[in-house]
Amino acid sequence: MMQYVLIVFQTIINTGAQLFLKKGVLGISFEQPILKLFLALLFNPYIFAGGCLFVISFLSWLYLLSKFDLSFLYPISSLSFVTTAIVGWFFLSETISLNRGIGIALIMLGVFFIAKS
Repeated sequence: MMQYVLIVFQTIINTGAQLFLKKGVLGISFEQPILKLFLALLFNPYIFAGGCLFVISFLSWLYLLSKFDLSFLYPISSLSFVTTAIVGWFFLSETISLNRGIGIALIMLGVFFIAKS
């Protein structure tokens, strides 16, 4: 049971990392010299937090790979696409078009069938 909780945790951490990275790049101009851009990215607290969350996500992913079949786990990980779209809509005011909504529903349906296998 704890391993399934870790799947949810890994999905949430991955989504959080994406949110922080997006927030971090919103305030950075990519039209500047490469060294200045690199330093702006390196010292941005949102990007740093996103990177830290990615490390945690990666470590939990490695653990999960040791416990589940890849053919089960990797499709389940697509829930990150769903949670990231919802978080983008809620926190960043991004739009979810009808086509995106249908895609999200199809991902959820696919995950449902994979989880039942």
